[in-house]
Order: sequence, then structure tokens, then C-alpha cells
Amino acid sequence: SPEPIEHEPQYLNRKELHHVDSVLHRRLKRNGFRGTALVAYKGQILMTYANGYSNYRTKDKIEVESSFQLASVSKSFTSTAIMLLKDQGKLSFQDTVTKYIPEFPYQDITIKHLLQHTAGLQNYMFLVDNYWDNDSLISNEDILNLLIKHDLPLNNRPGRKFIYSNTGYAILALLVERVSGESFDTFLAEYVFKPAKMNHTFTYSHDIMDTIGNRVMGYNRKGRRLYRYDFEPNDMVLGDKSVYSNVIDLFKYQRALNEYQLVKEQTLMEAYTKGKTNSRNSRSFNYGYGWRFKNDNGRNLIYHNGLWHGFSTTLTREIDHYITVVLLNNTTASISSIRNDLISISIFELSKFDLHPEEIDPIEPKRMQALDI
Repeated sequence: SPEPIEHEPQYLNRKELHHVDSVLHRRLKRNGFRGTALVAYKGQILMTYANGYSNYRTKDKIEVESSFQLASVSKSFTSTAIMLLKDQGKLSFQDTVTKYIPEFPYQDITIKHLLQHTAGLQNYMFLVDNYWDNDSLISNEDILNLLIKHDLPLNNRPGRKFIYSNTGYAILALLVERVSGESFDTFLAEYVFKPAKMNHTFTYSHDIMDTIGNRVMGYNRKGRRLYRYDFEPNDMVLGDKSVYSNVIDLFKYQRALNEYQLVKEQTLMEAYTKGKTNSRNSRSFNYGYGWRFKNDNGRNLIYHNGLWHGFSTTLTREIDHYITVVLLNNTTASISSIRNDLISISIFELSKFDLHPEEIDPIEPKRMQALDI
């Protein structure tokens, strides 16, 4: 059984909880889901689940506490780090990147452009794949130097278009280091992981990965076979990916974040607001600061998915019915349909119980108003 969660409310009694847990377990088994899963209602965990192998050669089993590469779900932690620095008065979202990284080769890009994927930066992985020794270690400082050396043109003038960008979040992680004077991993550990009591969460470090017990490996499915991904330099670049965590810690994180234990309410509401381009025909887009927004068949979602080297992940909140779903998979399976199934089943099963729906969480209407979805 997973570790107990401090101050976890009890909306369902033991019998109700067992019923919902059983229904959700059956659906995941029917789907053949491999990885870990968590479903919660408001602040109460309804179900945790683990299935599959962390290493298909040794047959080590995945456990609920197993930490997975989060892929792009990591971007939420990068945006939270930037929001923390803003709340500390150390930066403004409107500041240019060159205010803190003077050698950054694009003068008009702001922190907000990076947060919302409107900077127009080209993909740094092209530079790593073509101009970096595959046997050499790499850092975010090295990514900056590659951008300076090769002087790639922007895809668009800053602010004009939303184009999803891993490069922007890699630069944001470097910006956290320049502004705070601490390494990115140390900053996250001190100001995010520790306050949220995330005991199994860390950032990728080449020095420690081989020391992790029962390490979850990523696999790519080709036909009926699974092929394990090997290390490559891009794994070491932080900000856009390479935070490792488990479903319990991610539940703690979203709870701490949404109860304003990490950043201020006003700052979080800005993060949960749709972006807008600054083109002549300004358009909104479904991305804030490290979070996506979606209306999926009437379900209003705040979420981020991730896909990297055999890992597919999601951290999703359905905000009308207060459902949180966390899925961590290490076989590149598509998980959006499974997430949607779990949300729909949870809403249906919870409707059978007297949960006093008139007792509205005061945070949620503010989010819905800000999102306008």
C-alpha cells in the first residue's frame, strides 16, 4: 500500500472507496496498462495502481513508489520555479531574457515568450544531434553556447505564434540558475520538492542514475517487441524534461501548488490563463505557464502530457468534478484515451454517492473564469 498522505480528506467512506478502486482497477487491467496510475477526488486518493516491469530483462516489477522520467510534464516544474522567482521579486515575466543572460543571442525574447512557447526558438536537439559528441556530457550552458555559435534564425517574431518549444524551457532552467545562483536541481529540491514533501522526486544527473535501485527504464514498442532506450546527451538537458517522480509525489505536488503552498494565488491564476499572440489578428491558445488547457467532450482539463524515450506521462486535473489523474508509462503507449476513461468512470461512480456537490471548492470557479473554456 502507498505511503499515507498528510491531511488527506475523506469524502468517501471505506466501502465506497473500495468500490471505486475496484472499478478503476478493472478498467486498467482490461486496457493492459503498464506503469503506475493514481486517481483522486478533490484531495482524497481513490486508487493507485502498478503493473509491468521496470526492467524487462531482469523482470523487476514496477511499484507504486517507482519514479519515472516525466518527459514534458517536467515543464510544469520549470514554470513553477520561474513563478517562485517572480514571487520573490527577483524577476518579471515581461523581462527580456538578456537581462539575466546577457549573451543570449535573441534580444527581444521575454520570459513570458519562453513560458508560453511564443519565442520562435528552433529545437536545440537538432544542434545536439548534429554538432555534439554523442559520448560527451552536456549541460544547459552548453545548449546556450550552441545557440550562440550556430545563430539559427527564429521561426517567428517573438509573440507572433504559438509553436511548442523544448528549447524555451531549457533556457528557462538556465535562467533559474543565473537568477537564483543555485543549480536547477538544487533550486527545485529546496523550493518545490521539499515543501511539497515529494520524497521520490529528483532531476536527471548522469552521476546518480546507475545508483538508483529498481530504476524504471524506457522502452519503445516495435511490433510485439520492446526495445530499451539507451542514454544520449539530450537526456541531461533540464527544464523541458528529465524530472523523475512517482504518482504519489505528483499528487502531492498538484495539491501543494493548487493550495498556494508554493506560489501566490495571483501568480498561479496567471499561469492558468490562456495565452494570446500579439499578431494583428491576436488569437488565444490553450497554453499558460507550463500547463495546457482543453475542453474534451465537455470535460474541462488543466494538464500536461509527456513523451520521451519510452516514457509517456500525464498529470491532469478535470476541474468541474475535481478529478485528478496521474499516469506514468514506460512503453510509449498512448495514454490520453486511458486518462479520459478514468475520468469518465470516476465521475459516473462518484455520482452514486452523497458527496454534497453544493460544497464548491472556492479555487475552482476562479480557474474556470480565468481559462474561459
